[in-house]
Amino acid sequence: MKKITYTLIAAVLITLSATAQSKITKIILEVDGLCGMCKERIENAAYLTGVKQVNWDKTTHELDVVFRNDKVSEEEIIASINNAGHDVKGSLASAEQYEQIHGCCRFRDSNLRSKYGLSEALCTEEKK
Repeated sequence: MKKITYTLIAAVLITLSATAQSKITKIILEVDGLCGMCKERIENAAYLTGVKQVNWDKTTHELDVVFRNDKVSEEEIIASINNAGHDVKGSLASAEQYEQIHGCCRFRDSNLRSKYGLSEALCTEEKK
């Protein structure tokens, strides 16, 4: 009887563990920025309720995000980053959102990009 009980408990725990793990999603977003202030702004914007981990790499412009997809969506995370004034590949911040960021963080400015040793903005796309 104890063996059956332990087996049943183990099966329930494995099922619950597998269900909880399927709610965790890891994505990598390409986010434009220049400096440490940009890193802080981007990571703070991405860190919504349900987000477990964020890390933006200044060199690669990749934002690693681990989140619970039952609490927050990728679209919500991208919208929050745009709202903070940063472009995500495939989703540009509006002119009004971009104007909110500090002058030294204007990643769309080709002079600032060259100062940081960067070529063209990574997330450019033509606005229609």
